[in-house]
Order: sequence, then structure tokens, then C-alpha cells
Amino acid sequence: MSTPTTSPRPSQLPPPSQDHYLGLTGANAMATKAVAETEARILKAIKHNAMVCIHGHVGLGKTFAVHTVLRRRAPETTVRLRYNNGANMNEIRTQLWRRLDLPGEPPQSVGPCDQQIQDALEAEPRVLLIDEVQGLGTKALEYFRNLWGDDARRAAIIFVGSGNARQKILNNPALHSRILDWYQFSPLTPTEVQAIIPAYQQTWAGTQPELILYADDMAGHGSFRNWARITLLLHDALEENPDLALSKDLIRWVLSRIDPTTRHTPQRS
Repeated sequence: MSTPTTSPRPSQLPPPSQDHYLGLTGANAMATKAVAETEARILKAIKHNAMVCIHGHVGLGKTFAVHTVLRRRAPETTVRLRYNNGANMNEIRTQLWRRLDLPGEPPQSVGPCDQQIQDALEAEPRVLLIDEVQGLGTKALEYFRNLWGDDARRAAIIFVGSGNARQKILNNPALHSRILDWYQFSPLTPTEVQAIIPAYQQTWAGTQPELILYADDMAGHGSFRNWARITLLLHDALEENPDLALSKDLIRWVLSRIDPTTRHTPQRS
């Protein structure tokens, strides 16, 4: 008699094609130091059912790194939560209820609703991914702290945020004291830019390092989102006009599209 098998739970993580800004064609996932550091924190969180926080300025690749790691390490057990700025507690509970695939509608009464959520988290290993944590209020942060528990430690929790995300957690001593580990994203250094960007997308393959550093100094600033925007505009320009060549003048044209205050006078041949 054969043992019935259960189908894997569909992943709540978006497909890799959605990770790159505006779905940049041909963009490659780069094995940066930040991805490795993020993976180390997430593995600790999963191992110990702990809470960790990944934070830093916008556009540096935090969400990309977290998604990349969780696809490898917990694709079926990740519960992905992302709330609108200032979401109320009813919205918090309702989305969590649905992401946990609990039956029916959540009870109107807070106690029974929270109890069923806690039971679901205790029933099997889960990783709660809470993105854009800077938009959550004090009550929401306290709710996740209580949901995690102390003795129970019902799920690993990955907080991801920009702006004042770290300060918001610091302002909640009960939550802050329970965060196992932190990692702050920083812009790519010039050395990292020179090593990474030529392999990031075909547009930059074989480009002179000086030209890459020029683009970084002017607009890239070590931010993957900035680089994706620059690359997308360059890619389209070169695709639409095969006679063009990647040059400082073409990069200045791109910069004038991103920032209209950038002066650009086309060079005449």
C-alpha cells in the first residue's frame, strides 16, 4: 500500500524575475557580501526560531537579498507579509490569517483570532517575512513581538525595512531586546562596483572601469536600484539605435533623463 504524498505548499515569494527594478532584461543575481551576510542572519533566525532585522537605505538590495536567500532556504515555509503604511490591527491580523491559509474569515473577536494564528504557527515551522517594517505602528510591532512569544518562539521572524526601521524597533525596548541579530545594508564601494557591474548585465560587459566609476559617481552611488535604472535606459537606447556605442556622452544623456538638471550637449562626430 503506497503512502499518500502531499503537494508542496506554493511559495509566497515572488518569482526571481520580479526582483530586479522594472524587470530589467538580462539582469543577473550577484553574489555580493551583503547577500552572504543576509543569509547568515536568516539561517540563524531559522535555526533558533529567532527574530532578526535587515535594514538600510532604499534601493540597496535588501528585499532582493532576503528573497534570494529564502527561496533557497525556506521556499515553502515563508509567510510573506507586506503592509501599507500605517496598517491597522484588523488589516494586520487579516493578512496574516490569509497568508497562513486558515479557513474562512478571521473571527471578529481578537482573542479567538489570535489563538488560531498562534496554533497555526506552532503546528509547523514557519518563517515570517515582514517587509517595509518602517511603515508599521507601535501596536503592530508589539503584536508581532507577542505573537513570537518567549518560551514559545512560534516562528522565525525576519524584519526588513528602510528609513527609520531600526529606530522604530529601538523605540520598542521589549522588541529590541529580543532581536537576535542585525544587518545594515550599505552602498557598494567603488571597488565592488568595478567588480560587480560588468557581470550585472550584458550592457556593461567589457566596459572600461573608468566609465563605470563615472556612472557610479554621477548617478549610481552604489545603489542597485540606481544602476538598474541607468542600465535599463542604456539598454533601450542601444537596442533602439544599434549605431550607438556605450560612451561617456551616452551615459550623460541617460543622466539627463534621470535628472533633468544634468546638462547634456550631444557630441558631434
